[in-house]
Amino acid sequence: MLTVGNTSYMKYCMIYVFSLSIALLFLGGPILDSHAQEQKLHPLKTYSAKYKIEGNVEGEKIQYSKDWGRTICWKEVSEITMANVGSIKKNEKIITLIDNGEQWIYTINLDDNTGTKMKNPMFGEIYKSMQGRDPKEFSEEFMTGMGGKVTGETVVNGEKCKEWELKGGARACVTEDLITVESSVDTAGVSIKETAVEVKRNASEPGDICKIGNAKITETDMRELMKQNQP
Repeated sequence: MLTVGNTSYMKYCMIYVFSLSIALLFLGGPILDSHAQEQKLHPLKTYSAKYKIEGNVEGEKIQYSKDWGRTICWKEVSEITMANVGSIKKNEKIITLIDNGEQWIYTINLDDNTGTKMKNPMFGEIYKSMQGRDPKEFSEEFMTGMGGKVTGETVVNGEKCKEWELKGGARACVTEDLITVESSVDTAGVSIKETAVEVKRNASEPGDICKIGNAKITETDMRELMKQNQP
């Protein structure tokens, strides 16, 4: 049973938010507002990928990117297992979109149809830096600027990818057309790995993965998330 304020779970939340920020960058960067809809944020108009999740989190995830990376969504069914916390099941989807010039990340619990929306604090600065830039070039420069480095190349389930080593115990393997086919975080006693088992380019949207629907949404932010899990 989850105990709010558990140190181990707080570490997981911090890693989760960090991983989410990394994912948004490699999936195509920030989503732009209506004044810049012509700028492509990803080399592919659409793609989908299915992932196997291992480590402290076990399960599966399906991810979808459309409109040249301006809309990014994924659905995850998994179970988190941590010492002193036990097991926590997760059945949720995440949707990114723009509202009043800000990028919002919606996290929806599919079991009770409730969710939160959180402003991406990185959006403003990244938005200014990215205007007029090639998304792949920008993403790689940004990751290098954050201390990331390329350590080699490999093949993951038939997909050739460039291996990145990032700060905070994170790694990612990214294809030439900017699809993350493997990623991992191993730090603070938490280890999570995601591996793509299926990748489809020019894919149709799987179900209602990018729809908020009638979910009851409340607003939060990264600082509030951390406060809720302080020991």
